Amino acid sequence: MEPATLLPPWWRGLIPRLTALLLAAFAFAGLLYLSTRPLGDRARPSFYVIGSAAPGMQIGQIAPGSAQAPESPRPALTDLDGAPVALTQFAGRPIWIIFWKTACEPCEAEAQDVAAAYAAHREGGLVVLGIDLWDSAEEIRGYAKSHALSFPIAMDATSTVMQAYGVWGAPTHYFINSAGIIGDRYFGPMTRDQIEESLRRIS
Repeated sequence: MEPATLLPPWWRGLIPRLTALLLAAFAFAGLLYLSTRPLGDRARPSFYVIGSAAPGMQIGQIAPGSAQAPESPRPALTDLDGAPVALTQFAGRPIWIIFWKTACEPCEAEAQDVAAAYAAHREGGLVVLGIDLWDSAEEIRGYAKSHALSFPIAMDATSTVMQAYGVWGAPTHYFINSAGIIGDRYFGPMTRDQIEESLRRIS
């Protein structure tokens, strides 16, 4: 007598179902592993989402707050002491705006490349303006000091600028030429090569 015939009929009917469920569980686990394991030789930081996706400004449009933009609405920025900061004070110079947060791993990932690119181009007139999203002045000061940030930093306490540019994650980059026209934009952390390519479009 075969061993299977010793089992009650109701149990023998469950064996194929249990086998199918077990195989499905193994298949799901395998797919989950493949879909979450890092590509390449090391993990890469994910895009830091801070809000709902918005259409945002497009390449070729006039940058909000620039000298060429309509007077109203004018995005409101302040420095770490609460004094107003306006894009118009950089009129006639190419501007690279970086929307970021202190608690942002992708921002950390690109920090060295951002600093190196700014050091290489600041003598040529490039302005880098960091616009912090949702941090306090004290937090920003500590971060700027520990990371030796040498470019100006503004605060968007009311999220006015974030909304005007359609920013929904950090870091978000906008490259604006000396005429106030958006020459390029990028969502997420950038490499030095990507930065240089975007800077060429506003030089």
